[in-house]
Amino acid sequence: MATPYAGERTEDGTTGTMRFATVLAVVALAGLAAGCVPSRDKIELPESVPVDRALSADIRYVFFHPGKAGMVPDGTAAIAAAVVEDARLRAKGTTPRLVVTGHADAGGDPAAAQRLSLRRARLVAARLKAAGIAPDRITVAGAGAADPLLPAPAGQAEPANDRVEIGFESSAVSRLDATPRRPI
Repeated sequence: MATPYAGERTEDGTTGTMRFATVLAVVALAGLAAGCVPSRDKIELPESVPVDRALSADIRYVFFHPGKAGMVPDGTAAIAAAVVEDARLRAKGTTPRLVVTGHADAGGDPAAAQRLSLRRARLVAARLKAAGIAPDRITVAGAGAADPLLPAPAGQAEPANDRVEIGFESSAVSRLDATPRRPI
């Protein structure tokens, strides 16, 4: 049976909107049941962030263990939030591209940081694909250590820089006309 459009009735009397809401509720409950509620206890993040680099509400942040491609436990919740946001945007009639950008701390070799950031971005993209987002709507990039969220003294790790950012790019905005959206 084909998936009904918003408001269209199915054989069992439900509407496409009702099914969409049910799927969103199930995804949210599954995340809670899996213990994916964000907690500051699992990763040490600073109490304050410089005003020009505060976390943006438009970007989902998936944090990683320093120097590794393994996500901290809260990462699954950020990915689930991105999937829910994607579904919300599509329900409004837009089909955004997801821009998945990996980052690494500047603690070592720049080439290694670039490889690690790209590996992290690919891991998150794979999770997004597994959650049902079409691969052709995901753009993957690795920024290496070039764009730290927080500055750190040379040789000192800053966990907030070991991250992947999931952003949404509207298809209505041309890539050539778009200015980079930086957190405020």
